[in-house]
Amino acid sequence: MSDNAFKDNELIGKKRWTIILPAVFIMYTISFFDRVNIGMALPHITAEMGLSSVEAGWLGGAFAWGYVATQFTAGWLALRFGSRRVIGISLFLFGACAMLTGLTRNFGELVAIRFLLGVAEGPIQAATAMFLAQWFIKRERGRAFGIWNLSLGAGAFLAGPISGWILAHHNWRVMMIIEGVPAWLFCLIWFYLVPKSIQAARWLSSEDRDQLQKTLAAEQSDYVQEKSDPWWTILKIPALWLMLIGYSLHSMLAYGFTLWLPTALKGYGTLSEFMVGLISGLPFLMTMVGIWYITRRSDRYNQERRLHAAIPTVLCGIALSAAAFVPLSYYWLQIALFMFVGLTMKMLVPLVYVRLTEILPTRKAVPAVAFVGGCSNFIGQFGGPLVAGYLKHLGGGSDMTLAWGVMGLFSIVGGVLFALAVGRDEKVRDVRQAFRLTPRRALSARD
Repeated sequence: MSDNAFKDNELIGKKRWTIILPAVFIMYTISFFDRVNIGMALPHITAEMGLSSVEAGWLGGAFAWGYVATQFTAGWLALRFGSRRVIGISLFLFGACAMLTGLTRNFGELVAIRFLLGVAEGPIQAATAMFLAQWFIKRERGRAFGIWNLSLGAGAFLAGPISGWILAHHNWRVMMIIEGVPAWLFCLIWFYLVPKSIQAARWLSSEDRDQLQKTLAAEQSDYVQEKSDPWWTILKIPALWLMLIGYSLHSMLAYGFTLWLPTALKGYGTLSEFMVGLISGLPFLMTMVGIWYITRRSDRYNQERRLHAAIPTVLCGIALSAAAFVPLSYYWLQIALFMFVGLTMKMLVPLVYVRLTEILPTRKAVPAVAFVGGCSNFIGQFGGPLVAGYLKHLGGGSDMTLAWGVMGLFSIVGGVLFALAVGRDEKVRDVRQAFRLTPRRALSARD
């Protein structure tokens, strides 16, 4: 294939960027929206049911138990039934669970429904990684995964002001029901819009379809030896474990921050319900900017992923730790630091999965994504809200200083571990690729 065949991603299959990626973006935005909107409802649920900070943390973490239960099987499900079908079924199921949340009558029922919501959403992450790896070549994958992960910021941002507006006119139960409906509607659109395979995409020319499949097959041919190994040999890779632990520690910050931020903002005592929702969403608007920047930069700078993920993760932890010690009388400075936390908080996420799909063949990359994503998301989604709630309780029940400080430290350590996660032909001290632009003449379809 010519070195110019994929120049600017427009000569071959450019409609993938206007059909496949928007569909993935909207699907995952809805998914993440229904996952994090519990943060806006939490102060109202706590008041209605008389929950302690620790019980509220358990409510936030219940999702993780269901999520991990099916995420570990996501690789097998996606390989067995196809990633497109797994994603569509998950859309229907988590939409139902999101709406049922509004019909719960007590703490036990809430925990059960949050668990089932996790079960329904568990397969989506690994299935989406596999889905995009089947549609986009290595050179494009950083940007493709980056656009997918922009939905994390979009979902969390929209959950703030939309939920705040609904809460200003209704209660948290109505909010949950209304916000669960879009998943059902988009489920129909997903099956209509997304073809079963590249060969089934009639909006691509036959030449484009053949060329894409040839390039993707050529990339997989580099892993002949690995294909003969069982998938579980991924557990022998030290870099995978460092990535997993580092990602897990950072996930505790991400999910603890997401759940408890609205509660922290309400603690100022000066913000309206809508303003709490709006400001709660702004860090995640910054998240979209951060993901967009870091994935494009990673592609341009030698497709380097390790340091592009590690450095922002350390900076995120430093910012939240600094915010912990800002006096409440200077809450505007704390909010500014929260914006920086949002900017850097999700830069790690797409690069973790891109790196796994680039250093492993598909049959190993899919279970690796499921394993790393399952473990780290479970630890983050369960441990983050619960540990933050417990630390808030230790701080007197109304102060987040201890919680923010510890969460920030977790992220700093996580970033350092990710920087140490080098592959077979890499060295920790080799940082040149992350700061030197790729010469345009060196780029080829095979690269």
